Amino acid sequence: MTLSRRRSISKPMEWPESRAAAVSLTYDDGLPDALDRAIPDLEERGLRGTFYLTTGKRCVRRRAADWRLAFERGHEIGSHSAHHPCRADAYPRPPRWLEPEMRLEGWSAGRMGAELDEAADWLRDNIGEDPWRTYAYPCGATAIGAPPDETAYGEAVRRRHFAARAAGGGPNDPATVDLLRIRSLMCVRPAIEDLVRFCEEARSASGWAVLMFHSIGGWRLRTRRSVHREILEFLVRGSFWVAPVRDVARHIAERRD
Repeated sequence: MTLSRRRSISKPMEWPESRAAAVSLTYDDGLPDALDRAIPDLEERGLRGTFYLTTGKRCVRRRAADWRLAFERGHEIGSHSAHHPCRADAYPRPPRWLEPEMRLEGWSAGRMGAELDEAADWLRDNIGEDPWRTYAYPCGATAIGAPPDETAYGEAVRRRHFAARAAGGGPNDPATVDLLRIRSLMCVRPAIEDLVRFCEEARSASGWAVLMFHSIGGWRLRTRRSVHREILEFLVRGSFWVAPVRDVARHIAERRD
């Protein structure tokens, strides 16, 4: 984990197998339909995804054995924290599900570190060792405290993870991407045309498209399963390198080194 997160690449990125662009498919929270729908859809097409688990959730812990099997079959299992803390000031009014003790405005660097350690310990003990484990910021929030402190949160993440996915922005430019702030498209009831357009934008720039899903065919921040299958078919037919976040980030970092 000593590779540079920020150093630029002096020549255009060469993706494996001469692919035109990279795409990573990510799934947040560890919802049951990720195991029951997303993973079967991926494996049917020979693909592997990145699954960010909120390790304190009962639905995650109940199916720890299934998540471990997914890891052993080549899917990336990353951290989405232990308890999913978010910033209340990101919303016009604090949502009812965001308890006061889970609001990052009141968190210190020490508390954030303990939160990340708890998740890391659970993943190590229940999923398996991964020296290249990556992180996804819950709610896309990248700062703790008031006023917002991105430096302290970022340092806590950097000490425990190889790379981290944020929320929002276009496809990533491999020459300049900050591997602790990887941009992604949040997919909430997406139309297939929007997903295709995002991936095509990455292809036109030899970039890296990261899609952020939650529920596949369920109810929370939902993507219809038919749309999920359509985008997978599009990627399989296209000239994309479809790989977990960990693998693409390593590919970039190794060329920076």
